[in-house]
Amino acid sequence: MVNVNQIRTNAPGFDPRLFLRDEELDYGIALLLASERALMKATREIARDFEMPILAAQTLLTIRFQPGPSVNQLCDQLDSTTPTFARIIGDLEKRGLIERRQSETGDRRVRLLYLTHEGKRVTDPATLAMRDKLRKAYRTAGASAVGGVRSVLEALL
Repeated sequence: MVNVNQIRTNAPGFDPRLFLRDEELDYGIALLLASERALMKATREIARDFEMPILAAQTLLTIRFQPGPSVNQLCDQLDSTTPTFARIIGDLEKRGLIERRQSETGDRRVRLLYLTHEGKRVTDPATLAMRDKLRKAYRTAGASAVGGVRSVLEALL
């Protein structure tokens, strides 16, 4: 099988900083979407193994990697409707996977979401799988690529 990446980077005069043609941008989008699917495989496994909707598994992993969001922040981030998300949060609380804590700063009425010990246990396999995938990708790309990758991903937010 031909390695498309190698062809692109070995092309005479190739400078990735200058290639912002639609074809290159489309290729980048395709890679991002494929990467998202590869990482989210772990999310689907949590949903399957613990018999929960994908949105619930996404919620757990989002809290795992970004602890302490408010319900509204998380609802917006995961692009969910309020009634659906309220059911998801209620179910995750009932299962003992998340807990709400009062905000230490700002509005004391705001409750922030955190994983419980059990929530961490449920997300551990997915977390390890995602870390392993990212670790392998960074090693393949090389140390000098890590900063660039992070810059590009942060700029997308």
